[in-house]
Amino acid sequence: MWFKLSCLRRLWPALLLSPLILSLLLSPDLNREVFLAVHQGARMVPAVCWRLLNVLGDWPTVLALLLALSWRRPDKLPALLFGCGVGVFLAIVLKAGFAVPRPPLVLPPGAVQLLDDLPGNGSFPSGHAMASATLASFLYYSGMARKGLWLSAGVVLVMCARLATGVHWPLDVTVGALLGWAAMYGACRWAWPQGWPAGLSARLQSLMLPAVGLQLLWLLYKPGSHEEYGLRLAVCALVFVAGCWRWWRARLR
Repeated sequence: MWFKLSCLRRLWPALLLSPLILSLLLSPDLNREVFLAVHQGARMVPAVCWRLLNVLGDWPTVLALLLALSWRRPDKLPALLFGCGVGVFLAIVLKAGFAVPRPPLVLPPGAVQLLDDLPGNGSFPSGHAMASATLASFLYYSGMARKGLWLSAGVVLVMCARLATGVHWPLDVTVGALLGWAAMYGACRWAWPQGWPAGLSARLQSLMLPAVGLQLLWLLYKPGSHEEYGLRLAVCALVFVAGCWRWWRARLR
């Protein structure tokens, strides 16, 4: 019984998402109907709320947040690097391989109210759902957040935001969330669970900081057209400034 309960505690995201994914795979009409129901129902919420929620699934923003979280748990840096690396790789390969058209390109004109720019890549799987699940899984399996229910609610909100925005199907977000969870769960469990030497982790964290700086420069060079741009810019700037401060203090010691 202890073994079964421990497995349930560790694997419940997969146990919840797998039946839903199977149902959507077996019934394309259900995939379409769920999208239309969520997309139309989401119109009751201001569009700015959905766009701001999308920031929690934006890969550059999530990677900056994960870098900042690794400062608290440097022993989890291997999990961060491998989990995110696998997640980004899967998102790129699967999107290119399946090349699923996004809802506005398939549904009749007027059925979809786009709340943001339409991405030019494939729809399946959702990179935003994957990134948000990766962030939530890192928080949970690294022990920095014990409230798995609240973390899961945050991922579900990002999933709904992608449907509300009009750029993803339900199957995209459910598979994306499952892949993001699996990538980070496996990384936290098997990728050097005891961590790397402190000196190596500190050097790698310092090397990751310029990437945040480049992202900040890119945001300043190419400002967005919607409200979430300010949130993405603020998160990136805060992480970069905090990282530079940590690096300077370490140099003075």
